[in-house]
Amino acid sequence: MDAIIGKYRVRLEENGLVLGHASGINFDLTIDEAVGLMDFLNVYRQTLSAMQEDHERHTDPCLERVVISKQDEKS
Repeated sequence: MDAIIGKYRVRLEENGLVLGHASGINFDLTIDEAVGLMDFLNVYRQTLSAMQEDHERHTDPCLERVVISKQDEKS
């Protein structure tokens, strides 16, 4: 079964993990490489979560609300 993570299609095969990009580039990871990647991500999980939260705050739309009263329109 495949999973989609962002722009990557991920699938588990008998020999390891395959990360496929829409451009056609595939990253074939052996079982040891996949476990190493998993260990790396686990070590930096908190850092990555903080970076994600910070990124979401910077990309949230923020529009300032401007209220015009009738007195302002006449002047």
